[in-house]
Amino acid sequence: MHQKRNQVRSPKSGAWLLIFLGWLVYTTSYLGKVNYSANITQIIDFYGVTKAQAGIVPTFFFFAYGIGQVVNGLLCKKYHMKWMVFASLLVSAAINLTIAVSTDFTIIKWLWLVNGFSLSILWPTLVRLLSESLPKKNLGTSSVVMGTTTALGTLIIYGLSSLFVAFGRFKLSFYTAGFAILAVAMVWFFCYNKAVAVAKEEKNAEEMIKETKTASFKQELQKGGERKLFLVSIYVMCFCAIGVNLIKDGLTTWVPSILKEAFSMSDSLSILLTLLLPILAVFGNAYALKLHKKIPDYVNHCAAVFAVIAVLIGVIIGSLTLELAVCMLIGLVAVNFLASSLNSLITSIVPLFMREKMNSGFLAGILNGFCYLGSTISSYGLGVIADGYGWTAVFYTLIGFCLLAIMVWAGYAIYKRAMTSKI
Repeated sequence: MHQKRNQVRSPKSGAWLLIFLGWLVYTTSYLGKVNYSANITQIIDFYGVTKAQAGIVPTFFFFAYGIGQVVNGLLCKKYHMKWMVFASLLVSAAINLTIAVSTDFTIIKWLWLVNGFSLSILWPTLVRLLSESLPKKNLGTSSVVMGTTTALGTLIIYGLSSLFVAFGRFKLSFYTAGFAILAVAMVWFFCYNKAVAVAKEEKNAEEMIKETKTASFKQELQKGGERKLFLVSIYVMCFCAIGVNLIKDGLTTWVPSILKEAFSMSDSLSILLTLLLPILAVFGNAYALKLHKKIPDYVNHCAAVFAVIAVLIGVIIGSLTLELAVCMLIGLVAVNFLASSLNSLITSIVPLFMREKMNSGFLAGILNGFCYLGSTISSYGLGVIADGYGWTAVFYTLIGFCLLAIMVWAGYAIYKRAMTSKI
């Protein structure tokens, strides 16, 4: 009996190894998908294209990525996760290395389209893997850890890009991403089996203890009213997801250009200052978890944050008009932090914590797909607005979506009150 207890408790390291593998894969993948946006001002100058033309490339990426999220969310239940993640990384590495040596701008948008669809495999597959393999006690930890991937990956590639641009070698960003992703693909391939086996051993031991409680909880969820309310909340979060990435990726893509044009900063300095956005965003997931304890309803959580973002964007507009660079930077950092926390809530916390209501991989794919619909709009759409009406009009557009999200929340609140009275 004593030996069996030791066997049950020992696999704790396996859960951490699996979380680390997922973190490493997704963080590194960001090097190969944000590096274009990090160097967009250099790309405009190098290839002699307009903002709208340069913006169409990440638009192609986000479109393919968003569609891929939905497709892979639907299909990931059938995937051999080890091989699908490995193949996704190999394709992205090859595409980044191809762009590194290419001088033809016309093919970049097509390569980035393929890159987007390939990398869309990762998130729903990794969320499914963590959901199915980890004990419940590790879900919060995995959510916090995975929630840092976007900010850390963005921080790393923007930091490296600033350095490379300072030396006049911006294409080193694509070489770095290609080789880094290739190396991580090999780590994933050789460590996957052991990490999954040990993590699942601990999860199975935990489920034996909690089997009765889980069965009772699942039975309670079958109530029709509760199910309808849950689905409506998912629909509203899909809408919120569009606005979250419209703001988050819009800022990530265009802040270097804003700083360069509005305040005459150099390319290297504008990219370096943009690093302020993801530095604090690393803590966005932890903040989302803490705020969720105070605002348990996910939709109410989203609405409260959108309201604060709207106010902060108003401050940014005032700072831009008065040419107050420091105030504008503080506002941009705060907005990006809040948008990143919402992104983590929608794409990580909700799918993992709702695994008993809906397949986590499917839910992660759907929600992340809508996030990248917002990303698709942000790159090309905001670039067109900036070309035609200036950066102030871009920020007014973002305020408009925040207000629209609050109106949708109001409709949800009315529906929830009506449904709650019937349940």
